[in-house]
Amino acid sequence: MKAMVEFVRASTFIATLNTLANVMRQAGHSNLGILFDCYHFWSGNNKLDDIDGVRPGEIAHVHFQDVPDMPREMLDQTSRFIPGDGISPLTKILRKLADKGYSGPLSVELFLPKFQQGDPYEVAREIRQKAEAVMRQAKVL
Repeated sequence: MKAMVEFVRASTFIATLNTLANVMRQAGHSNLGILFDCYHFWSGNNKLDDIDGVRPGEIAHVHFQDVPDMPREMLDQTSRFIPGDGISPLTKILRKLADKGYSGPLSVELFLPKFQQGDPYEVAREIRQKAEAVMRQAKVL
């Protein structure tokens, strides 16, 4: 069993990738991994170069979504878009994660009512079409 810890942009304890990586390394437990969330990464106080400090094997899972073009301070749980529909540099993020050895799954996590209340087949079809285009561009598919 692997325990995954997610940095959350509004957290007062672990809000950034760097903080989480440091805490995780101090814990030194072999079954502990980073849950990397593209929303929290790009909307929070992180920068692309922070991924360079990740060690191979530290990323255990990736949440894959985009953010709209609006001030980061105004983003909330409902401002997560399908990958490719926003302004996050997702291809660069995916490429950097792949360069660090991550080849695991990407799970799309969306909270907008239009997705939650939409036809599951149509929502999944749209997500797959757009997410795969981003993944192909990043050369991870």
